[in-house]
Amino acid sequence: MSSFAVVGGLYGERCIHPNVDELYGSGGRAAVAIARAGHNVDWHYYCPTSLSAEAEQIVAWPRLTHKPYFSTQQITFEYHHPLSRPVFYPGEIDAAPSIEVKAAQVLRFGLMEGDAVIDAETCVYDPQSTNDPRPFHENGSRAGVLALVLNSAEVLKYASATDEASAIAHLRQSHPGSIVLVKAGAEGCRVYEDGILSGTVPPYWSERVYKIGTGDVFSAAFARNWMLEGQTCLEAADIASRCVARYAESRTPTVSLEEAGTDRKPIVQTRDGLVYLAGPIFTMSEIWMIDQVTEALEGLGVPVFSPYRDVGFGTAEKVVSRDIAGLERATAVFACIDGTDPGTMFEIGYAVKKGIPVICLSQNPKQSDLTMMLGSANCHIHDDLSTAVYHTAWWART
Repeated sequence: MSSFAVVGGLYGERCIHPNVDELYGSGGRAAVAIARAGHNVDWHYYCPTSLSAEAEQIVAWPRLTHKPYFSTQQITFEYHHPLSRPVFYPGEIDAAPSIEVKAAQVLRFGLMEGDAVIDAETCVYDPQSTNDPRPFHENGSRAGVLALVLNSAEVLKYASATDEASAIAHLRQSHPGSIVLVKAGAEGCRVYEDGILSGTVPPYWSERVYKIGTGDVFSAAFARNWMLEGQTCLEAADIASRCVARYAESRTPTVSLEEAGTDRKPIVQTRDGLVYLAGPIFTMSEIWMIDQVTEALEGLGVPVFSPYRDVGFGTAEKVVSRDIAGLERATAVFACIDGTDPGTMFEIGYAVKKGIPVICLSQNPKQSDLTMMLGSANCHIHDDLSTAVYHTAWWART
């Protein structure tokens, strides 16, 4: 038996803004991160024969051993921005024979091309499928000790439950003795051991937030620190959360506390929060942006007041008082300020006067238009949508 195995995809990842085009995927990112921390890693993944030599050169580290399995296609994911729903191609994927891995410790991710049958003493399983996370044991996989890493939507699907408490109770019966980590966005990560809540670890502040791959880093850091370093589940999850913050800033996958940093600011939720979404809504592109931000914030569990959705168009007598009422209830404002729409500028000024933090997205700034906002202590200007959304969620809840 090899000492440690990572089973996970080698995928192309393309993002329009910020502009990123790389060959990595969940398995590659995790394997490199764990190897960088000084561990010997066998990485099992699907790959067309024509790409195998290139993959070994691009996704490389001295302690990393590639274990490719033949597939007919290379899969690539494309994103408009790190929070958008990816489109992958080819649209139809040829099924490949299952990967079979026997190792003492395994980190297993869900795969697009086929399945992975695991025989391990200890395994961390991250299905990475909100729509259809397949149960670990369904294909005959076995682990003496199992940890599941699921987000708050996945845990309900995985357990066929309508609420988290019911899902955990079900998993306690179907996966006795297992550990379940539920990643819950701005609320942090809840850690359950054999159905009992051990505690919650917070997310940590990062100056920039590149979201693609953060889940890979979390699972890799948890697996390394729990299985290989002997940390408790809570300790390993906390380190993993810090590693996510480090990766989000730098896009460097790490699994070590030393590299992630011990001085990171935890984001501790103190209120439910409400985000007022300010921005022009006069063109299709402007409405698309408002919809993208609404979906992203609500996906993080943060309520949104959107004048476009919650008030609509109409006369000044109809809309102004309702917009102001929404501002009065807000704990943070997200403002799209490219073009310096007069209504949006009014809403920013109102929020500043009320002491409400304002997070501005400006991707094509005219510096003279930003003077008043740059001079306001509670205005924060970002050129990156993902960063602006996450900072808004954090400001709204703390």
